[in-house]
Amino acid sequence: MQKVGRSPCVILLMFVLTAWLLAIRPPQAACQPDTLNLPQWFFESDEASASLGWAVSGAGDVNGDGFEDILVGAPKYSGTIHKAGTVFAFYGSASGLQPMPQWHYDGTQTGADLGFAVAAAGDVNGDGFADILLTAPRYNQAFSREGRVYAFYGTSSGLPPVPDWQLEGVLVEAYLGWSVAGAGDVNNDGYDDVIVGAKWAQQDFYNEGMAQLYLGGPNGLSNTPAWTVFGEQAGASLGTAVSPAGDINHDGFDDVLVGVPLFDTDVEDGGRVLAFCGTAEGLTQTPCWSVTGSQANGRLGEAVSGGGDITGDGLDDVLVGAPGRDAAVPEAGAVLLFGGTAVGPSATPVWTAVADQSFTNFGSAVNMLHDLNNDGLHDVLVGAYTYSADQSQEGRLYVYYGALGGPNAQPSWIAEGNKAEAEFGFALGSSDVDGDGQAEVLVGAPNYRKETELRGRAFLYEPVPGSMIIHELFLPLVENN
Repeated sequence: MQKVGRSPCVILLMFVLTAWLLAIRPPQAACQPDTLNLPQWFFESDEASASLGWAVSGAGDVNGDGFEDILVGAPKYSGTIHKAGTVFAFYGSASGLQPMPQWHYDGTQTGADLGFAVAAAGDVNGDGFADILLTAPRYNQAFSREGRVYAFYGTSSGLPPVPDWQLEGVLVEAYLGWSVAGAGDVNNDGYDDVIVGAKWAQQDFYNEGMAQLYLGGPNGLSNTPAWTVFGEQAGASLGTAVSPAGDINHDGFDDVLVGVPLFDTDVEDGGRVLAFCGTAEGLTQTPCWSVTGSQANGRLGEAVSGGGDITGDGLDDVLVGAPGRDAAVPEAGAVLLFGGTAVGPSATPVWTAVADQSFTNFGSAVNMLHDLNNDGLHDVLVGAYTYSADQSQEGRLYVYYGALGGPNAQPSWIAEGNKAEAEFGFALGSSDVDGDGQAEVLVGAPNYRKETELRGRAFLYEPVPGSMIIHELFLPLVENN
């Protein structure tokens, strides 16, 4: 290409004109979504078809060093046993995460899918160290695919090599551990509790689903459930998603959320979300709040998250995903925010976000557990793992910063998978791994490719502050002959 010379005066004029145009450009609401941010850390499987990133989660501070840690599940990884699954833990530090894990636990049975779900448990034994939960929902023992759940209790040296607690399902094809979460302290006894979902369990109805609560205590988690609920409708899939809810009714006891996405309302698979409130005896047997989907195949409740204040009123809100819901385009997917009130979450959403593309699975993963921009409000994470931008079904992450009255309609920050069919955004989490008071975002992409191999990756991002207005200045490349 021929290089064309320009005088210094022309270059200066172009610079001044560009700067003037930027100066008169009106400010934009919040900030422009930024798809060019690079992750500050990632971890990739060294094996093909490992599904690394299928599950990701903050872990709390498992070793008591003042930095939060993270978990990454790879349910098809071959550790000591072929395709038994593995979970990796990375410990936080002032410089962030290390390239390689500081702890891992390998599954003990081929096909059991250890690492299908991972979660922070809180402190279930009251020793001051955070504890974690891992699941293997296809584990077989007395019953086919009954499922198994493990807990590891944190110590000053980190996580132990073998589980401190484990639980097997007692129902055929129940898939116990399809979902798992710390529940907070539902009975206010000073020990955190956990909730476990079994999406396909059945008592009276085929595939109705089940959720169970296990109480913490000085010796750790109990071996028998303190509470059990079933879906009460064939195919309802109660327990597909579970989450802490914070204290939605302001009585001093923590509450929980349970998603029932295939519940039939007036329409098939409209979905449902239930909240169960804590008491001195444990959780209520009947819901203290519920919301029902109104669109066929909307799948309201496929993802749920709670335990934070997004709207700035000091009350805990509830975030719900409905990835099959119609919006401007068919099956665009939606995320609904139900604001806290004096008597519990609102009956109708105070904020809704939708995708601009069909079949993206927008809302299949949601998270509101942390404050990402250090403004005192919790923020919204939404995954759309089959979103197509530059690459087919690369997947996308949306971040909406909390604000008084609710987030802006447009996302504050986005990131994309940048590889075809990576399923970026399939799993989401957050954790303050460097101790700066501003949580980082965890994203799983279980089909991320290395050349032709589907290996999977987990990414860590630190989004730019939501109050920052991003201006980009592009100057021509000029060379003088």
